[in-house]
Amino acid sequence: MTTIRIPGLGCLLAALAACGDGTTGTPPAASGEGGRPETANIRATEAIGIEGQAIGKKVDAALDANDQRMDELDKAIETQER
Repeated sequence: MTTIRIPGLGCLLAALAACGDGTTGTPPAASGEGGRPETANIRATEAIGIEGQAIGKKVDAALDANDQRMDELDKAIETQER
């Protein structure tokens, strides 16, 4: 039963993260909870008993780290082009 739950949970989270364009309704992030708009759907999983806030924070941190790394790479590319 555990082997079915884990992939099922992953599929559910992936589907929720891909759903919607964020223009309908008020995402949880907009209600003062913080977080990036990209993770609003993950944070909404609280309603079905999943730790959406905790997962959302981890995904936010990963996205922030990725953005920071991309900025560093862009600066390095600009420096080499000169």
